[in-house]
Amino acid sequence: METIMQMYLWFFAGMSYYGYNFGWEKILDDPYQGQLLGMVGEIIAYCGTAVLVQNIGRRRGMIILLILAMVSYLAAIPDIQFGGTEVRWSLESVSCLFGVVFVSGVFSLSYLWTSELSPTSHRGFLFCICSSFARLGSFCGPFLFNNLVREGKAVPLGVMAGMAVLGAAAAFLLVETEGKPTAVTAEDVVSRRSEHRYTLL
Repeated sequence: METIMQMYLWFFAGMSYYGYNFGWEKILDDPYQGQLLGMVGEIIAYCGTAVLVQNIGRRRGMIILLILAMVSYLAAIPDIQFGGTEVRWSLESVSCLFGVVFVSGVFSLSYLWTSELSPTSHRGFLFCICSSFARLGSFCGPFLFNNLVREGKAVPLGVMAGMAVLGAAAAFLLVETEGKPTAVTAEDVVSRRSEHRYTLL
């Protein structure tokens, strides 16, 4: 069950990450500006995620990042414009720039958490499976945004917001690994699971 939840988190991370990175020309007038700001957002995400998980743990950190990603998707739906005629910014473009930070954080935390959740005897195999699902998500993300946007941007953004909520639920069901010894065998994983308590605080 843990493997399935990790596969879903990787799928969502790949879908969201590449959905953003292949969609800047639709989000901003200048796609190069979008890529540049997205790169800055990723640097912020990687540094911020390291601090976040060090202070509150992997599980709560993942839940917070996914909820913030959901909020950024929903905030991008209203058609609200900022600035004058020369500078065209919208609530969608601002929300997507914040969304890149949260989704990049989810992606980087997925790498860390998967390595700690899986036992040494199965770690390479689990990374192969999860990475494969991230690649599938990377195909589906741009396809979803490019095709469902014809029905209105609320459709793909609403779908991604719903998937982020499901990801937060999956993260809630996974085991916190902060400050715990690395599992070496499958028996270590079972033992760690039996001692786990499902609490947010």
